[in-house]
Amino acid sequence: MTFYLISGVISGLNLDGVHKRYQGVLKILRQKRCSLAEAMRLYGVPRNTIRDYIGLCELKILDEDKYDRVVGAEREKAGKVSVKTIEFRCRDVLKDYQAQSNKMKEDGKLLPFYPGKNFSTRK
Repeated sequence: MTFYLISGVISGLNLDGVHKRYQGVLKILRQKRCSLAEAMRLYGVPRNTIRDYIGLCELKILDEDKYDRVVGAEREKAGKVSVKTIEFRCRDVLKDYQAQSNKMKEDGKLLPFYPGKNFSTRK
């Protein structure tokens, strides 16, 4: 069993760790053809970490230009912006990509994580 460690603090200014975790789990899922839960366990990342930041990761894969605009706009608005603020904005935008997202999940290009109907609401 291999555990992967990602160093660095995740913040509104540094989102790389979130994307590395997502890509790491996706890579294991493809290579091992295991369940999502098993891929997360093998990578050493809790389910909540993926769930809490799924919007960031999916939007970047689906439409990197739109992702860059959303992140840039949030950073300009707030100065020191939180990761959660960017996440919720990405979730709002993802509503327009539902069909494309589902297709990419079926094709193994996105994690097979299907959030509930309250996905884009702030809790």
